[in-house]
Amino acid sequence: MTVARIIVVGSGFAGLSAAARLAKLRHDVTVLERDAEPGGLLLGRTIGDRRWAAGPDSVTLPGVFRDLFRKSGRPMDALIAISPSGPRRHLVGARWPRRATELDLPFGTRSAQHDAVTAALGSDPWSPWVDELADPWDTVRRTVFEAVHAGAPVAEAPFADRSLRQVARAAGDPRLRRIGAELPGVDESGPSVLAVWHYVERNFGRWRFDGGSAGLATALLTRLRERKVSVETGVEVAEPAVSSGVVDGVVLADGSHRAADVVVWAVGSGPSTSRALTAVRLSGADVPEDLVVHGRDVVRGWRSDDDGWVLEAPTGVDPLEELARVGLDLRPHVTWRETVPAPPVLTELPLAARSPRDGLWLVGAAAAPGAGLEITGMGTAALAAHLGAAPR
Repeated sequence: MTVARIIVVGSGFAGLSAAARLAKLRHDVTVLERDAEPGGLLLGRTIGDRRWAAGPDSVTLPGVFRDLFRKSGRPMDALIAISPSGPRRHLVGARWPRRATELDLPFGTRSAQHDAVTAALGSDPWSPWVDELADPWDTVRRTVFEAVHAGAPVAEAPFADRSLRQVARAAGDPRLRRIGAELPGVDESGPSVLAVWHYVERNFGRWRFDGGSAGLATALLTRLRERKVSVETGVEVAEPAVSSGVVDGVVLADGSHRAADVVVWAVGSGPSTSRALTAVRLSGADVPEDLVVHGRDVVRGWRSDDDGWVLEAPTGVDPLEELARVGLDLRPHVTWRETVPAPPVLTELPLAARSPRDGLWLVGAAAAPGAGLEITGMGTAALAAHLGAAPR
């Protein structure tokens, strides 16, 4: 294709990764950001008087991020380092008065998971179940995550005829069934195909960027400067501009029009009404970096700084009470807390790059509310490959 004027709306990971890839393909790329600072949720969620980590500061599929930096310029290691992350602690509540099951599930190797599950439960039906997710992962990776979707129907995804809970039944032990089915960031009605994420985390590990998600934002903004991408902050976009059924730019909040050949919409929808985030400051508490509680309700927690954690739970549920039910009572250690709505959760198959109208592409949470960085990164890679390079 010829050199395209491309406007990217939003400067979270979806917008920054799309802009970096498209600029390397020699297109004229401008990023428009409503806030005063680019970075979106990579910089955290404002709760109280400061920013808190919007999710655990670790990612899986490190190749997605290495490919992003390599395909947009220099290798990732030239801008930011990445190192393995520790295990995720699962606490599974008991159905009768007894001690909850505690499982520190490591990432990256089958043998380490086998040893951890066997030590906690006495046997390991988990590893054989995860083994069976290899082929479904390959199918969904190729046909859904690494593909663009421009109105054509998606090939039937694995497990389309079953719920996530039904898929996880093959894990055998009731406690492992809960761990398999109660994925963080996925609604009860969420896509069952995401069971493959257990295979992904086991085989590719989880990794932490130096400086966390904010460090990743800094590295990507450095890459955009190297690629001469214009990033305009304090610019609120109202909607895509449509002429004769084709998107030809954007309409700003002041009513003005900015022309473009392609608009990449990288702004997600509003917060969830079903789940909430509770930020807590703790004194003298020993809490895992990454925690999932499978109790009466599912609660996920992650460290935000030296004395801060964020707990995600269904709206109206006190996450501290749920933690206390499974033997982790943090209530005496709380020195401050505040609750806000959580980001959206995945309820449908995440099509991370799709085009609802000629000239307009949705990526990341705009395409699939609740999509994580890994799925978003695969989507922006697919979009760049689809649009192709401008001639030299």
